[in-house]
Amino acid sequence: MLRTVYLALAAVFVTIPMSTLTILVAIVRSTSPVIDWIVRTWGKALVSAAGIELRVEGLDRLDPNKRYILVSNHYSYLDIPCIVAAIPQPIRFMAKVSLFKIPIFGWAIGRAGFIPIDRKNRRTAVKSFELAADRIRKGNTIVIFPEEGRSRERMMRPFQRGAFLLAIKSEKTIVPVAIDSTYDVFRVGAKRVTPGVVTIKVGTPIETVNLKLRAKESLLQQAREQIETMLYGAPVTPPASPAAETE
Repeated sequence: MLRTVYLALAAVFVTIPMSTLTILVAIVRSTSPVIDWIVRTWGKALVSAAGIELRVEGLDRLDPNKRYILVSNHYSYLDIPCIVAAIPQPIRFMAKVSLFKIPIFGWAIGRAGFIPIDRKNRRTAVKSFELAADRIRKGNTIVIFPEEGRSRERMMRPFQRGAFLLAIKSEKTIVPVAIDSTYDVFRVGAKRVTPGVVTIKVGTPIETVNLKLRAKESLLQQAREQIETMLYGAPVTPPASPAAETE
């Protein structure tokens, strides 16, 4: 329980000053590399407060000079701090719109270039993906959770197609990322944090240049199979039918 209290205190006393600093920096330059440093420092602080020993595998698959669309499984509120702490890229997330309404924190992530998305409103969701494309053009790596929410079980929820459509339209490389063990540390519904090892596993990049929109199902399946293999040792989702790929 003490670890849970410590994380809660850290979330407040680290997030508020870091958010304030982000707002001040963004007033001058919203694309400043200082913001990337702030985001990563914030992530590392929360990872440490949660008692997580963070490990990274496959980081050499990412070119520091390239930008990507990272697609990942989603177990916990701690997934975002773990990813930004582990992967040294100028990362921005697509996050639920309610986070942007939180005083100071919401203002900061909005200023920093994080992308609000309301999955229940198709019109605004489309605009969010357009904004994500703009962030990519400005030199950010975008992280998307295609499950569109945290999984309540170890098995992943179905993937949605938005991330893969964005990758095709922007011709950016997709990189599957598996977050292994945040389910054990602080899953949905947990009342306390359980310190432990969390491993961020970077998969094999999937190129999208010159692909047609109908390839979205194939990309979705490839990414999901990689993540399932990294998490469970083998793919567990049946492959999509050829008919589905032509829809």
